[in-house]
Parts: sequence; structure tokens; C-alpha cells
Amino acid sequence: MYWKSDYTLGAESNWVSEYGVTSHEWNHGTKKLGIPKSPGNNYFRLTVNKEEEHRKINLFQSVNLDDIQVVLNSDTVMAEFHVWIGSNYTTKSNCAFTEVKVLLYDSAGIVLDSIFVRKTPGEFRDLDAGTPDAEERGFNVMHEMLCSSFTRQVPRGTRQAFVKIQCEYPCAKHMNDDAESQGEFSNTFFFDNISLGFYQK
Repeated sequence: MYWKSDYTLGAESNWVSEYGVTSHEWNHGTKKLGIPKSPGNNYFRLTVNKEEEHRKINLFQSVNLDDIQVVLNSDTVMAEFHVWIGSNYTTKSNCAFTEVKVLLYDSAGIVLDSIFVRKTPGEFRDLDAGTPDAEERGFNVMHEMLCSSFTRQVPRGTRQAFVKIQCEYPCAKHMNDDAESQGEFSNTFFFDNISLGFYQK
């Protein structure tokens, strides 16, 4: 399955890595960072900032569930969803946020159930802050990755799962570059090892 977007991709401010390709963020040897096993399996990042054309970015894809209809109509089917999320900046005053949704639709397009994750920069840590390692690396942030996991019973009649990742920077447009740090008027969110699976209970 391939991700689609409602916004123009390609510029660094709205950058998505090639699918399955990791960038330099996690190339730190054996250091334990709280990142998923086999990091980079489906890693990408999305950047938003205060500029009008870069205030929102999203990715989405639909998953057809025709293959599980026979089992779904006769037994209990569970949906299991995992997503690892990180943040470039960790200041609580940074207004950027990301939301990850999984919507379960019937054939008429009605949402029967959903899964929802929302993360803001202040929920993450710089794992090397205040340590000698931070100084050695030139004070680059050692990003923390947090995992969110959910299990839901799939309602009978579900025909499609819609997965959407949305990042936004909703702060006032008049923010002054001279008065604010980079960590206030932009943010990059990192995503890895997103998985949506179904099993018979």
C-alpha cells in the first residue's frame, strides 16, 4: 500500500523520505533510544511551520477488508494497530501537533469505530539533554520515540479501514522570528513501524 497526501510534497518543509528508507536521525550505534526493533522499516518524517503553505501536511491510505468478510460475519475479528512517533523539538510551548487516526467504515461510508492518537512536542524528551553525549554531538537532539498500541474488535459490516496521519502548526501567523526560537515556530514529527493487522479471536 502507498501513502497519498492532500498537500504538495517534495520541498524540505514538507519532506517525506522514500518509503522504507531511514535517515540519519537514528544512526547512533548501540545507544538504547527507546526506538522500535528494526528501526527504519517504514520510517518517514513530516515538517510543519508557521508559513501558510506549510502549516498542514498529511498522509493517508485506505485498506480494503473484502478478504476478511467471511470470518467477520461468522466470528470475532480484532484489529491491532501500532505506531511509533517522535518529535524534533520538545518544548511544551510549541503548538504543533500530530494526529493519527484509523477509521473503520461500512459500505455506505459510515464510521463504525475508530482509533485515535494525538501527540505534541512537549510530550517527548531529548534523551541526551544535559549529558556529555549531548556536547559531543554538538547538542543535536537525541529524539525519543514513543509507541502507541491499540486493539479493537472490528464491527460486523466493516468494509474498509482508513489510516490518516495529520500534522499541523495552528499558532498565530504573526509570530516574530526574532523573538522566538526555531523550536517555537516549527516542528518535525517522525513516524516508524506503523502496522495495522487483523486476527480471529
